[in-house]
Amino acid sequence: MRPTLPSAIVRTPSRCNECASRAGAQTAGSRDGSAGLIWPRFAILAAALVSFVSFIAFDSIAQSHDAPPPSPPSGAPAPAAPSRPGVDPRPPRQSQPATAESKGDSAPADIDKILDALAEKAVVYESIALRFVCIEDVRGSQDRGDNRKYDFMYVESEPQRYKTYRQRHSDKENHSGPEVELDTPFPDSYSWTLIFARNRQHLFKFKYVGDDWFSLRHALVIEFTAPLPYANGQTIYEWSGKVWVDAENFNFLKVEAEPTNQEERLKQMLKDYRTATRFLVFSMGHKPVGAHYEITFLNDYQRLSLPDQADYRQFTLDLEGNAELDTFETLRYSEYQFFGVQLRDRFLK
Repeated sequence: MRPTLPSAIVRTPSRCNECASRAGAQTAGSRDGSAGLIWPRFAILAAALVSFVSFIAFDSIAQSHDAPPPSPPSGAPAPAAPSRPGVDPRPPRQSQPATAESKGDSAPADIDKILDALAEKAVVYESIALRFVCIEDVRGSQDRGDNRKYDFMYVESEPQRYKTYRQRHSDKENHSGPEVELDTPFPDSYSWTLIFARNRQHLFKFKYVGDDWFSLRHALVIEFTAPLPYANGQTIYEWSGKVWVDAENFNFLKVEAEPTNQEERLKQMLKDYRTATRFLVFSMGHKPVGAHYEITFLNDYQRLSLPDQADYRQFTLDLEGNAELDTFETLRYSEYQFFGVQLRDRFLK
């Protein structure tokens, strides 16, 4: 029987275990070494990426701050500046009509010749003043329901204006009613045609401002100053402003007016209002009151222009001088009917 070698049996597995343990140690070492190399590289790469993204973001913000504000696209109007508080019923200050000097003409228009032609035109307007009836449509800030409609006519020529007659309008035939009194703080529209009458021109101060366009008509613009201080506003002699007349036939086209010396009067009234006695923060004085009046002549009879609309606006000023609409009234004229009229006007031929 062959003797066994227990030492060989014991040694062989011990060597194998040793080799295995060494191999395992080497493998683990290699893994730990690889991991030790990979993580620092990854951290460096991540830090570089974060720095790059931060640089791009900072550059974009800097460019957005340095860049000019975006402008509106071509053809689109720029945004309007915020308006001051309150509603200003006064028309915006427009550029002055072009004068003869600004256009380079050799000589300005002769105001005396213009006034002479307008005096002749006033005779035509006066000849039909008492020979028509129309419908007057009145709308005001105090009206709660429908507009007020009147049958309207002039019955007498007074020294400072034409006397009006009104009765309630009805669609019924042969309707008749009592006279209606309508008290207004402004002149009736047709009385403005008296301003250029030859026997009244000396009462006003006239100035040729220039030419303009209104309702597709070439117009001469005449500035006028009234002689009387503002009282109740019912005559044309208490108002100052401008008249647009047709450059071809001297028809009336438009009148814009305000009480004479209104700007100076409002300044003084505002000064008194600001220095008046106060209760808490409220002034006990009276607010300054102003007005604006505009009439257009866009109705026509045998090419003679007649009033079609009148707009009256009354406003007040607050302590800061801002204008706020107080009351308004609009009068429209339509359905003119004439009787016994034969126009003789050389300008309309």
